[in-house]
Amino acid sequence: MKSKLLVIFFVLLAGCNTANKPMTDEQKAAVKEEATVVVQQMFDAIKVSDGEKWMGFMENSPDATFISFGDIYTFDQMKEMASQYIPLIKKQTFITKSEKYIIIDPGCFIYLWQGDNGMYMTSGDSTILKDYVLTYTYRKIDGNWKLVCGHESEKAPMPSIDTVKTE
Repeated sequence: MKSKLLVIFFVLLAGCNTANKPMTDEQKAAVKEEATVVVQQMFDAIKVSDGEKWMGFMENSPDATFISFGDIYTFDQMKEMASQYIPLIKKQTFITKSEKYIIIDPGCFIYLWQGDNGMYMTSGDSTILKDYVLTYTYRKIDGNWKLVCGHESEKAPMPSIDTVKTE
């Protein structure tokens, strides 16, 4: 009996004590190469307001979350919002100030972007969102990169904080 428990203990120990191997530079470069392609394709869809193509990059799952202008959307809510809002945008422009790819593992990466986002509406109105920030998390599903979590926001001024304590 003790030997059976000892075997189970060692199997569990081996299973629970297996650390993830760090990715090699070559593996990271391969993921980044794929990541830059998918990010560029997504930006290309946004630039011309191709809502159907843009939604094709979204992961259709209960995990999918998109945060934009203070609201949190599920995949279905994002699809509904995109179908109403994207047709009102004629085109968008992006001036990149900074971008970064964070490679989590061979099946997951985070893309960070900051810059100016010009929005040109079909009504003729336009605006430039200064210091706009995107954080997109992608994971690979069935060989395709899908956006599982997205966040977009415009830089807001830091609130003034009084550090003097009064008692």
